Amino acid sequence: MDTYLSLFENLNLQILLLSALLFFIGYAFAPTAYYKKIKWLTAYPFFIIKLMDSFFKKEHGPIKIFVLLLMLNTISLFINLISAWGIILPFLLIIYMGLNVGVVIYHSLEGHFYYAGLLNPVALLELPAAWLSVAMAIQFSLTHFFKIADLKEVAFSVYIGYFFYAVMPLLVVAGLIETFLISIGSKTNNSKD
Repeated sequence: MDTYLSLFENLNLQILLLSALLFFIGYAFAPTAYYKKIKWLTAYPFFIIKLMDSFFKKEHGPIKIFVLLLMLNTISLFINLISAWGIILPFLLIIYMGLNVGVVIYHSLEGHFYYAGLLNPVALLELPAAWLSVAMAIQFSLTHFFKIADLKEVAFSVYIGYFFYAVMPLLVVAGLIETFLISIGSKTNNSKD
């Protein structure tokens, strides 16, 4: 618990809010990218949509679904964290993540309730996890490469610890909820057939 609390003592709130803002910039641009069919921006989210559609056409047990969801989310957010070594990369990745999430949600909801689509228990856990991973990357970059005095300098190994203590639990709970919802949804669909 002390490690978890120390993250919020060391992490700059303005950087955390900046990571959320950058996400929403990407998210707000997603419908435009979707409608204008900007391939270099929408290729990855459509690849994910096709991958998930083909995966969920077959019946899978909840453990397999949970492991897949947790693995994909963990890899994505860990890449966010290690992007700290790329200086500008964390800023670009969080905007692109917002765009990717936006394209997937816009496609899934067919444009309806686009912003309300983020008000679900899974997104309310996964998004803060994403913002934390990027905020840590941004703060590390700013202190390591530019020595900004107003920010606390934290070793990268400590950020990795924070990732496992603060980000991973959010992903695990989100994965459990999402797995439960997918399982219920597939049972409902099967009973209709």
